[in-house]
Amino acid sequence: MDLTEILALIASLSGEPEIPDQFAPYFEGGAASAYPITVVPCPLPLARNEIEGDTVICGTVNVPERHEMPDGKRIDLYFTVMRAHSAVPEPDPVLHLHGGPGGGAVTSIEMYAGIFEPLRRTRDIVMFDQRAAVLSSQSTTCRAALDQSIGNAIDGTFSFVDVTSEDGSLTAADLLTECVAEIEATGTDLAAYNTVENANDAVALMEALGYDSYNVHGISYGTRLTLEILRSHPENVRSAVIDGVAPLQVALYDTLALPASEAMDILIDQCAADEACNAAFPDFREVLTDTLNRAIDGELLLADGTPVPMDSVIMPMYLRNGTYPDPSDATSTYPAYIYELARLDEGGPTPVLDMIEETEGYPRRPSPLEGVRDGLLDAEVAAVDDAEASAEIAAQANMALEGAVDALRQRRVEINVPLARIFDDEMIQLAGDVLEDDDKRRAALLGYAQLREGPPSADALRGYVTDTFPADSQPRLLGLVDAMSDAEIAAIFADVQRGVRDTLSAVTGDLHLWIYACQESIPHNSIEGYRETSAALSWPQFGLLYDEAAETFFAACEAFTPLEIPDFHDPVVSDIPVLSLGSAWDVQTAPSWPALAAETLSNAQVFLIPEAGHGAIAYQDCVGDLTQAFLTDPMRSLPDTCEQGSLPHFYVPE
Repeated sequence: MDLTEILALIASLSGEPEIPDQFAPYFEGGAASAYPITVVPCPLPLARNEIEGDTVICGTVNVPERHEMPDGKRIDLYFTVMRAHSAVPEPDPVLHLHGGPGGGAVTSIEMYAGIFEPLRRTRDIVMFDQRAAVLSSQSTTCRAALDQSIGNAIDGTFSFVDVTSEDGSLTAADLLTECVAEIEATGTDLAAYNTVENANDAVALMEALGYDSYNVHGISYGTRLTLEILRSHPENVRSAVIDGVAPLQVALYDTLALPASEAMDILIDQCAADEACNAAFPDFREVLTDTLNRAIDGELLLADGTPVPMDSVIMPMYLRNGTYPDPSDATSTYPAYIYELARLDEGGPTPVLDMIEETEGYPRRPSPLEGVRDGLLDAEVAAVDDAEASAEIAAQANMALEGAVDALRQRRVEINVPLARIFDDEMIQLAGDVLEDDDKRRAALLGYAQLREGPPSADALRGYVTDTFPADSQPRLLGLVDAMSDAEIAAIFADVQRGVRDTLSAVTGDLHLWIYACQESIPHNSIEGYRETSAALSWPQFGLLYDEAAETFFAACEAFTPLEIPDFHDPVVSDIPVLSLGSAWDVQTAPSWPALAAETLSNAQVFLIPEAGHGAIAYQDCVGDLTQAFLTDPMRSLPDTCEQGSLPHFYVPE
């Protein structure tokens, strides 16, 4: 951002932004009366240069729970539109479909704005929380069943496998069964929460926003949804990008361990093809096999006799898969790491393990300035020092600006509800005695969660105060409640909704994933199929790592009724141009699946990005450039420069 843009941003945050013509129809209900739009505030944080109502807008679109029954029950789906930076944008936006299922996107606008910056140069980006995902999950989140165990969330979050009732009488499986029954008792048709209806929602949203043609972009589960759109609603789709591909014909839960096994084979092949790596670690496959098996048998020991668990042997793979571009050097050091583990009992040097211990993490890539000063004259070294100091000052100023903008945004939210903010601060200050006692803490959390069961009211808030806080703490809080306006009461209850949602995010994330996976993937997957598939892998050891997760998933699915959707698991056939991307370090969707999906996509191009994890566009800048080039001309034959430019450089200790 230049100074003019920064001042414009501050001015917009200090007043009301001028609504662009593009967004104006949304305030009137959108372009399709069948799917009315309501503009709502965007969840914070936003990227620093975003101006709500100008560069980004959020809202809900109202759609039928079953599109074949437009006069039946309806649900609200939260969406966001991030305007293109160009003054003359392309008319066909990018509709991004998030993963999970149930992952959500609207609460992560800031992150996605960074990921999709290359595409936003010329196109709008549209995202929405799919049905049964985060902000769009009102009709599929059980409350009473989860409230019974809210007290377990002492550390902030917990997962469904940790859930038990307060008295220990209900297991996670019991609570899940109760949860499903509670959802259905509200009139929610769980069978309508599936990928086919999601595809209908995507088309309805784009019609409501007034787009006649668009490009679809999906990551992870979003690729399954993209493929379903290509099959059932191809009419307005100009092109599609699938990144971290999960083809509809793949039995995803039988193959939980397949992606990691394939990624390991690719890594070994990469080392063998690298002259220095192959010379230093010529027996990498055999050494890794022996090291894994020794760890499984409890025979891989540290110097003090402590066994090294199997997951520590392969943890660098998962570290790299789960982190976006950062200084972590888990890829290049992995062969050396394995050789050092294999020779622990020989007492030889362990430079990689030593670096990990020293930094409490995996080695970090060297600074770009490392070695730059070597051989320079004194005046040149001084110039480099000045440049480095200036860069550091600029970085600190950038952080300060981001903090100031965030504070200004938050102030705009709070300015009309001052007592709500004061009440929240007072509750935190007076909660000391409550939080120190386990029983009182659990009761306070349960009472807080149950506030969301009814409409916002001062009486409900008074009841919570008198039930939760000591008598000498109550007058101050009750006085604030009495003085609050309706807007301030509503703000308190909105905070309750957000707080409980964030606390239960892991639990509800499991639940919303299972709603799709258990209904759509059973009986096409089974625990027997998982174990048979895992045993046949080139690295069957990974099957042990996923065994508990597989058991949890298949046990959870007993609470759901499987759906029979005709032809749903057939390969998708389409001639729409598709860019199919995979990543060599993807341990969530197999590196081979982009090519598998492309077998029935006649105009598909396939690329495997060597140094990337799940969702390649988040790891390598060149993937954004590749995607932008594809969107500019979907029928252009793209070069493999991104593949070749992201090969790993392996670390070989002296």
